[in-house]
Amino acid sequence: MARAEGNLPYAAARVQARHGRRADESGWRRVEVAPDLGQYLESVRRGALAGWVAAIDKEHDAHAVERSLRAAWREYVHAVAGWHPREWQAWIDWWRWLPLLPLISRLARPQALPPWFLADPVCGPIATGSLVERADALGATELAPLAAAVRGEAAIGVAWLAHAARLAPRVDQESAEWLGRLMGSLDAGEDRLHVRPARGLLQLFRAAAGTAVASGCHLALLSLDLERLRGGLVVRSLFPLTQAEAA
Repeated sequence: MARAEGNLPYAAARVQARHGRRADESGWRRVEVAPDLGQYLESVRRGALAGWVAAIDKEHDAHAVERSLRAAWREYVHAVAGWHPREWQAWIDWWRWLPLLPLISRLARPQALPPWFLADPVCGPIATGSLVERADALGATELAPLAAAVRGEAAIGVAWLAHAARLAPRVDQESAEWLGRLMGSLDAGEDRLHVRPARGLLQLFRAAAGTAVASGCHLALLSLDLERLRGGLVVRSLFPLTQAEAA
């Protein structure tokens, strides 16, 4: 079923509002003084990041935490895409897969994959069989443009960027320059895309205000927030305090 048509003024207003609710550095400092996972979650739920941890509790292990964050990201990006005109929806929706790229890159390894990997609802069903079978299984999904990485023909970040370029609609020269700057802020690694530090993205977000490029900047900035949040959650999950340390 085709998605409903959004419109750019509505999308721009929603993105600006969401951008304005991002955690600032003082908010991060308040969260990051929490010594254990339970207190960290309580602190996060009192601030701008609350929605990202709605499905996480202090009993979750690190892998469950990461699955929950990936699912929340996919849901959020899909919603953002739906705010936009149809010509931009596929390009924005493609950002859903950024946090999953390290997992997809592991499909290219011939070794059997661990239980936590098999528990991932997207990659788990693809993870059995030979490398050829994995690539074929991935090729039967909406992640098909990344199958080249599983076959060893391209780095995962390069494959993601190449398909993003194919999905981007034609734009005027100024928007094309902004789009180029945005995609240039993503470094293609062997197993992921690295978003460069936020200052340049913030400047571009302001310059491209009112366009879908600003929405992409918002997602890139938010991915940095999510990575920082992930680090705080995972470290506290992997290294819980003893009662003596918490006292």
